[in-house]
Amino acid sequence: MAEQGLTIGVSGLRFNVRYANVRTGDRGPSLRIYGDVEGKPVQLLRFDCFENQPHFHYDPEGKNNQLRMDKANVSDPIAWSMDYLRGNFTSLVRIAGYRALAEQLDEGALTAALPTVEKALRDTIPAEMPGLQASGLCFEVEYRNTRTDRGPSLQVLGDVDGKRVQLLRFDCFENEPHFHYDPQGKNNRIFLNKTRVSDPIAWSMDYLRGNFASLIRIAGYSGLADRLDEAALTATLPGVEKALRDSVPQG
Repeated sequence: MAEQGLTIGVSGLRFNVRYANVRTGDRGPSLRIYGDVEGKPVQLLRFDCFENQPHFHYDPEGKNNQLRMDKANVSDPIAWSMDYLRGNFTSLVRIAGYRALAEQLDEGALTAALPTVEKALRDTIPAEMPGLQASGLCFEVEYRNTRTDRGPSLQVLGDVDGKRVQLLRFDCFENEPHFHYDPQGKNNRIFLNKTRVSDPIAWSMDYLRGNFASLIRIAGYSGLADRLDEAALTATLPGVEKALRDSVPQG
């Protein structure tokens, strides 16, 4: 079971909440519901509240029955998912193929947890901060917890052929700080030398400064790189750095 994101345990189930960026260019909050089957963690249900194609899965790592939400009728995939779950956990887990586990569930306790789950899903959505976009690029900042590491993370996004693409990502983590070229495509990942880099955020800002076009070209997006205003992008970096430092939990 992946530990990225926040996990909430209730009545034998675990709600794992995270923000997902997928290879298709889609993105959004994702709710994964786990339970133990014969002593092993199993992903029973998943609700991907994505921007372009919101959908949900029964038994996503097994038979993986995937159904799309009707965007014409569903304006808020998170609210729709909460309504779909409310009072229906037993039925949905049974449909996913886990009848024995379904019969052990406390429907009232699980339904009572949904406001907390909904808030956690909404809290995963990165803010597109005023002033942190320039020359067709957008900067998104979040604090990430992975199975083995944690720290501020910067995504540099741009539109390619009408789709939003994650061009670069800087994971300023505590143990293994690193950055990615084209993280959802070829995903070339390079680790920082911790003996020389004491402040991964400062290092990342220095690496970007004056180099946006070159780095995005290396990532494989030459057409986009050729249209960039290097000075305008560099001017956003103080605000980006502040957002990264502000993302670190206090206390």
